[in-house]
Amino acid sequence: MVAFEDARLLAARGRSAEASQALDRLLEDEPAHVPALLLKAQLRLDAREGQDALSFYERARRAAPASAETWNGLARCLHALGRDEEALDAGRQALSLLGEGDNFRHAASVYLTLVWCLREMRHYQEALDLASEGLERCPDAILAQWASLVEEELAESQKEEC
Repeated sequence: MVAFEDARLLAARGRSAEASQALDRLLEDEPAHVPALLLKAQLRLDAREGQDALSFYERARRAAPASAETWNGLARCLHALGRDEEALDAGRQALSLLGEGDNFRHAASVYLTLVWCLREMRHYQEALDLASEGLERCPDAILAQWASLVEEELAESQKEEC
């Protein structure tokens, strides 16, 4: 666990290359270390290496299929790659897991991911409905901000239809 915490601290300090190397060493010994896989995936995504990030998110999901965090990470990566239909499916899987174990801790993040995907697909009403559901479940300032933005975009799209 110390090796992971060291890698996490390196990443938080912006020392991504060193963090990535530390994670590689850790993953050689523990290939299914979910927090390490998720951090490695995020570092790869931050480096604009989406396909590489996707492989780490997939590994994390396979290692912890009942984790909302792994499904949500996968959804965010797919969204970043412009694969919003697939991202939406993964996000919905994350949403379905929020009631299990300690997955509730990821509720705001899961709802936010779904709102991003639906917004990108111009499904404004569904995005707004999910944002409202998420805000009832777990008040979150960032989710509220995105809900406001989607509400404005919904109103604008309705004006365009007229």
